[in-house]
Amino acid sequence: MTEPDEQSEVNEPKPSRLEEARRLIEEYANDLREIIQKLRRKLH
Repeated sequence: MTEPDEQSEVNEPKPSRLEEARRLIEEYANDLREIIQKLRRKLH
């Protein structure tokens, strides 16, 4: 028999497609912000 902690990890609901898309967009936007900051530093 498995431990309760292991079962809860298996039964975690997957993020919805909308939540997953939002997370990916957030990551992409953060990456773009970093790139813009680096470019601004080089130009000034």
